[in-house]
Amino acid sequence: MVDFQIKMNLSDPSIPRIPYQHTYPLPFEQGISHTRVNYLMQTYWHHTFTVSILYIVVIRWLEYWMAKRPAYDLRTALIFWNGALAIFSIMGAIRTTEEFMSTTFNEGLYKSVCYVFDQTSVTAHWFLFFAISKLVEFGDTIFIALRKRPLTFLHCYHHCSVLIYTFHSGAEHLASGRWFMWMNFIAHSVMYTYFCAVSAGIKVPRKLAKCVTLIQITQMILGIGVSLSVFAIKSLTSWRCHQSYTNLYLSFFIYVSYAILFIRFFINAYSTNKKVIESDKKK
Repeated sequence: MVDFQIKMNLSDPSIPRIPYQHTYPLPFEQGISHTRVNYLMQTYWHHTFTVSILYIVVIRWLEYWMAKRPAYDLRTALIFWNGALAIFSIMGAIRTTEEFMSTTFNEGLYKSVCYVFDQTSVTAHWFLFFAISKLVEFGDTIFIALRKRPLTFLHCYHHCSVLIYTFHSGAEHLASGRWFMWMNFIAHSVMYTYFCAVSAGIKVPRKLAKCVTLIQITQMILGIGVSLSVFAIKSLTSWRCHQSYTNLYLSFFIYVSYAILFIRFFINAYSTNKKVIESDKKK
Protein backbone atom coordinates (compact mmCIF):
# COMPACT_ATOMS: atom_id res chain seq x y z
CA MET A 1 0.00 0.00 0.00
CA VAL A 2 1.32 3.45 -0.89
CA ASP A 3 1.84 5.40 2.35
CA PHE A 4 2.30 8.96 1.13
CA GLN A 5 -0.67 11.27 1.33
CA ILE A 6 -2.29 12.43 -1.88
CA LYS A 7 -2.07 16.19 -2.36
CA MET A 8 0.49 16.46 0.48
CA ASN A 9 1.10 20.09 1.47
CA LEU A 10 4.56 21.14 0.29
CA SER A 11 4.89 23.45 3.31
CA ASP A 12 3.98 20.71 5.82
CA PRO A 13 6.27 21.37 8.83
CA SER A 14 6.41 17.65 9.62
CA ILE A 15 8.52 17.08 6.51
CA PRO A 16 12.21 17.54 7.39
CA ARG A 17 13.74 19.73 4.70
CA ILE A 18 16.88 21.70 3.98
CA PRO A 19 16.43 25.08 2.27
CA TYR A 20 19.25 25.82 -0.15
CA GLN A 21 19.78 28.75 -2.50
CA HIS A 22 21.88 27.95 -5.57
CA THR A 23 24.55 30.48 -6.40
CA TYR A 24 23.49 31.07 -10.00
CA PRO A 25 20.01 29.73 -10.81
CA LEU A 26 19.28 29.67 -14.54
CA PRO A 27 16.00 30.99 -16.03
CA PHE A 28 14.61 27.53 -16.83
CA GLU A 29 15.40 26.38 -13.28
CA GLN A 30 12.79 28.71 -11.80
CA GLY A 31 9.08 29.37 -12.04
CA ILE A 32 7.61 25.87 -12.33
CA SER A 33 4.47 25.38 -10.23
CA HIS A 34 5.60 22.65 -7.87
CA THR A 35 2.19 22.54 -6.23
CA ARG A 36 0.78 21.44 -9.58
CA VAL A 37 3.64 19.01 -10.22
CA ASN A 38 3.17 17.58 -6.74
CA TYR A 39 -0.54 17.02 -7.37
CA LEU A 40 0.03 15.36 -10.75
CA MET A 41 2.78 13.03 -9.50
CA GLN A 42 0.86 11.91 -6.44
CA THR A 43 -2.38 11.43 -8.34
CA TYR A 44 -1.08 9.76 -11.50
CA TRP A 45 2.29 8.15 -10.67
CA HIS A 46 0.72 4.67 -10.89
CA HIS A 47 0.17 5.18 -14.61
CA THR A 48 3.89 4.51 -15.02
CA PHE A 49 2.84 0.84 -14.84
CA THR A 50 0.51 1.44 -17.79
CA VAL A 51 3.25 3.22 -19.72
CA SER A 52 5.68 0.37 -18.99
CA ILE A 53 3.23 -2.22 -20.29
CA LEU A 54 2.65 -0.17 -23.45
CA TYR A 55 6.43 0.13 -23.84
CA ILE A 56 6.85 -3.66 -23.78
CA VAL A 57 3.97 -4.17 -26.23
CA VAL A 58 5.30 -1.56 -28.68
CA ILE A 59 8.84 -2.94 -28.56
CA ARG A 60 7.68 -6.52 -29.11
CA TRP A 61 5.55 -5.36 -32.04
CA LEU A 62 8.51 -3.42 -33.43
CA GLU A 63 10.72 -6.52 -33.21
CA TYR A 64 8.04 -8.52 -35.04
CA TRP A 65 7.70 -5.78 -37.68
CA MET A 66 11.47 -5.70 -38.22
CA ALA A 67 11.84 -9.49 -38.42
CA LYS A 68 11.66 -9.60 -42.24
CA ARG A 69 13.15 -6.16 -42.86
CA PRO A 70 16.79 -5.12 -43.08
CA ALA A 71 18.22 -3.30 -40.10
CA TYR A 72 18.35 0.48 -40.23
CA ASP A 73 21.76 2.10 -39.86
CA LEU A 74 20.61 5.25 -38.02
CA ARG A 75 24.20 6.22 -37.22
CA THR A 76 23.67 9.96 -37.56
CA ALA A 77 20.46 9.88 -35.54
CA LEU A 78 22.16 7.77 -32.87
CA ILE A 79 25.05 10.23 -32.59
CA PHE A 80 22.64 13.09 -31.97
CA TRP A 81 20.50 10.99 -29.62
CA ASN A 82 23.36 9.83 -27.42
CA GLY A 83 25.01 13.24 -27.63
CA ALA A 84 21.86 15.02 -26.47
CA LEU A 85 21.39 12.63 -23.54
CA ALA A 86 25.08 13.01 -22.64
CA ILE A 87 24.78 16.82 -22.59
CA PHE A 88 21.58 16.62 -20.54
CA SER A 89 23.18 14.25 -18.03
CA ILE A 90 26.33 16.36 -17.72
CA MET A 91 24.24 19.48 -17.12
CA GLY A 92 22.15 17.63 -14.55
CA ALA A 93 25.25 16.41 -12.75
CA ILE A 94 26.78 19.89 -12.68
CA ARG A 95 23.61 21.66 -11.56
CA THR A 96 22.74 19.19 -8.76
CA THR A 97 26.29 18.78 -7.44
CA GLU A 98 26.24 22.14 -5.64
CA GLU A 99 23.26 21.28 -3.42
CA PHE A 100 24.35 17.65 -3.04
CA MET A 101 27.85 18.54 -1.85
CA SER A 102 26.63 21.33 0.42
CA THR A 103 24.08 19.07 2.09
CA THR A 104 26.34 16.03 2.38
CA PHE A 105 29.45 17.79 3.69
CA ASN A 106 27.94 20.72 5.60
CA GLU A 107 24.80 19.09 7.01
CA GLY A 108 26.07 15.52 7.25
CA LEU A 109 25.18 12.11 5.86
CA TYR A 110 22.04 11.78 7.98
CA LYS A 111 20.39 14.91 6.62
CA SER A 112 21.54 14.12 3.08
CA VAL A 113 19.47 10.91 3.08
CA CYS A 114 16.62 12.00 5.36
CA TYR A 115 15.95 15.70 4.74
CA VAL A 116 14.08 16.75 1.60
CA PHE A 117 15.53 19.37 -0.74
CA ASP A 118 13.47 22.54 -1.08
CA GLN A 119 10.64 21.94 -3.57
CA THR A 120 11.17 25.30 -5.29
CA SER A 121 14.94 24.88 -5.60
CA VAL A 122 17.15 24.26 -8.62
CA THR A 123 17.55 20.65 -7.50
CA ALA A 124 13.76 20.19 -7.43
CA HIS A 125 13.53 21.49 -11.00
CA TRP A 126 16.20 19.03 -12.06
CA PHE A 127 14.38 16.19 -10.34
CA LEU A 128 11.38 16.99 -12.55
CA PHE A 129 13.62 17.04 -15.65
CA PHE A 130 15.18 13.78 -14.43
CA ALA A 131 11.77 12.10 -14.11
CA ILE A 132 10.74 13.21 -17.60
CA SER A 133 14.04 11.93 -19.00
CA LYS A 134 13.12 8.41 -17.87
CA LEU A 135 10.26 8.52 -20.36
CA VAL A 136 12.50 9.93 -23.09
CA GLU A 137 15.08 7.18 -22.55
CA PHE A 138 12.60 4.61 -23.81
CA GLY A 139 13.90 5.81 -27.16
CA ASP A 140 17.09 3.81 -26.49
CA THR A 141 15.08 0.63 -27.01
CA ILE A 142 13.53 1.88 -30.23
CA PHE A 143 17.01 2.35 -31.68
CA ILE A 144 17.95 -1.18 -30.62
CA ALA A 145 14.84 -2.66 -32.24
CA LEU A 146 15.19 -0.70 -35.50
CA ARG A 147 18.87 -1.64 -35.77
CA LYS A 148 17.99 -5.29 -34.95
CA ARG A 149 20.46 -5.46 -32.08
CA PRO A 150 20.05 -7.97 -29.22
CA LEU A 151 17.49 -6.78 -26.68
CA THR A 152 18.07 -8.11 -23.17
CA PHE A 153 16.01 -8.51 -20.02
CA LEU A 154 18.36 -6.16 -18.14
CA HIS A 155 17.72 -3.36 -20.63
CA CYS A 156 13.90 -3.58 -20.54
CA TYR A 157 13.68 -4.28 -16.82
CA HIS A 158 15.89 -1.30 -16.07
CA HIS A 159 13.90 1.16 -18.17
CA CYS A 160 10.54 0.11 -16.72
CA SER A 161 11.60 -0.14 -13.08
CA VAL A 162 13.51 3.17 -13.08
CA LEU A 163 10.50 4.99 -14.53
CA ILE A 164 8.13 3.55 -11.92
CA TYR A 165 10.48 4.13 -9.00
CA THR A 166 11.41 7.68 -10.04
CA PHE A 167 7.79 8.82 -10.23
CA HIS A 168 6.89 7.10 -6.96
CA SER A 169 9.86 8.85 -5.34
CA GLY A 170 8.79 12.20 -6.76
CA ALA A 171 5.27 11.66 -5.46
CA GLU A 172 6.49 11.33 -1.88
CA HIS A 173 9.31 13.92 -2.10
CA LEU A 174 11.99 11.31 -1.44
CA ALA A 175 14.83 12.73 0.67
CA SER A 176 17.44 10.22 -0.49
CA GLY A 177 16.37 11.04 -4.04
CA ARG A 178 19.19 13.61 -4.11
CA TRP A 179 21.62 10.68 -3.88
CA PHE A 180 19.87 8.49 -6.44
CA MET A 181 19.44 11.32 -8.95
CA TRP A 182 22.98 12.65 -8.57
CA MET A 183 24.56 9.21 -8.95
CA ASN A 184 22.46 8.49 -12.02
CA PHE A 185 23.40 11.79 -13.64
CA ILE A 186 27.10 10.99 -13.09
CA ALA A 187 26.79 7.47 -14.49
CA HIS A 188 24.77 8.62 -17.50
CA SER A 189 27.20 11.44 -18.24
CA VAL A 190 29.94 8.87 -18.76
CA MET A 191 27.75 6.22 -20.38
CA TYR A 192 26.05 8.37 -23.02
CA THR A 193 29.31 10.14 -23.86
CA TYR A 194 30.82 6.71 -24.44
CA PHE A 195 27.88 5.60 -26.59
CA CYS A 196 28.06 8.83 -28.59
CA ALA A 197 31.74 8.23 -29.32
CA VAL A 198 31.08 4.64 -30.38
CA SER A 199 28.18 5.76 -32.61
CA ALA A 200 30.48 8.27 -34.29
CA GLY A 201 32.89 5.48 -35.19
CA ILE A 202 35.56 6.51 -32.71
CA LYS A 203 37.67 3.56 -31.61
CA VAL A 204 37.24 3.47 -27.87
CA PRO A 205 39.58 1.25 -25.82
CA ARG A 206 37.91 -1.85 -24.41
CA LYS A 207 39.13 -0.80 -20.98
CA LEU A 208 36.91 2.28 -21.17
CA ALA A 209 33.84 0.13 -21.81
CA LYS A 210 34.86 -1.88 -18.77
CA CYS A 211 35.09 1.32 -16.72
CA VAL A 212 31.56 2.34 -17.78
CA THR A 213 30.17 -0.92 -16.41
CA LEU A 214 32.22 -0.58 -13.21
CA ILE A 215 30.77 2.91 -12.69
CA GLN A 216 27.28 1.44 -13.06
CA ILE A 217 28.04 -1.33 -10.56
CA THR A 218 29.44 1.24 -8.13
CA GLN A 219 26.22 3.24 -8.47
CA MET A 220 24.18 0.16 -7.54
CA ILE A 221 26.34 -0.66 -4.52
CA LEU A 222 26.10 2.93 -3.26
CA GLY A 223 22.33 2.79 -3.80
CA ILE A 224 22.15 -0.32 -1.61
CA GLY A 225 24.28 1.47 1.00
CA VAL A 226 21.98 4.51 1.04
CA SER A 227 18.90 2.29 1.37
CA LEU A 228 20.46 0.35 4.26
CA SER A 229 21.41 3.62 5.96
CA VAL A 230 17.84 4.88 5.77
CA PHE A 231 16.52 1.54 7.05
CA ALA A 232 18.89 1.67 10.03
CA ILE A 233 17.88 5.25 10.85
CA LYS A 234 14.16 4.53 10.61
CA SER A 235 14.22 1.23 12.50
CA LEU A 236 16.90 1.86 15.15
CA THR A 237 16.47 5.55 16.01
CA SER A 238 13.72 8.08 16.63
CA TRP A 239 15.23 10.54 14.12
CA ARG A 240 12.99 11.91 11.41
CA CYS A 241 13.66 10.46 7.98
CA HIS A 242 11.44 11.22 5.01
CA GLN A 243 11.15 7.96 3.11
CA SER A 244 8.22 5.58 3.37
CA TYR A 245 8.89 1.91 4.01
CA THR A 246 7.12 1.14 0.73
CA ASN A 247 9.62 3.24 -1.20
CA LEU A 248 12.52 2.01 0.92
CA TYR A 249 11.81 -1.68 0.27
CA LEU A 250 11.29 -0.92 -3.41
CA SER A 251 14.62 0.93 -3.66
CA PHE A 252 16.45 -1.89 -1.89
CA PHE A 253 14.94 -4.54 -4.17
CA ILE A 254 15.69 -2.55 -7.31
CA TYR A 255 19.29 -1.74 -6.42
CA VAL A 256 20.07 -5.30 -5.33
CA SER A 257 18.58 -6.71 -8.54
CA TYR A 258 20.51 -4.16 -10.62
CA ALA A 259 23.74 -5.03 -8.82
CA ILE A 260 23.26 -8.74 -9.49
CA LEU A 261 22.39 -8.21 -13.16
CA PHE A 262 25.22 -5.76 -13.86
CA ILE A 263 27.80 -7.90 -12.06
CA ARG A 264 26.64 -10.91 -14.07
CA PHE A 265 26.93 -8.84 -17.24
CA PHE A 266 30.42 -7.70 -16.25
CA ILE A 267 31.56 -11.29 -15.64
CA ASN A 268 30.08 -12.53 -18.92
CA ALA A 269 31.44 -9.60 -20.94
CA TYR A 270 34.92 -9.15 -19.54
CA SER A 271 35.86 -12.43 -17.87
CA THR A 272 35.09 -14.60 -20.90
CA ASN A 273 35.38 -14.29 -24.68
CA LYS A 274 31.70 -13.51 -25.09
CA LYS A 275 30.84 -10.52 -27.22
CA VAL A 276 29.96 -7.33 -25.36
CA ILE A 277 26.30 -6.49 -25.84
CA GLU A 278 26.03 -2.72 -25.71
CA SER A 279 22.31 -2.71 -25.02
CA ASP A 280 22.89 -4.43 -21.68
CA LYS A 281 24.69 -1.35 -20.46
CA LYS A 282 21.75 1.01 -20.77
CA LYS A 283 21.46 2.65 -17.39
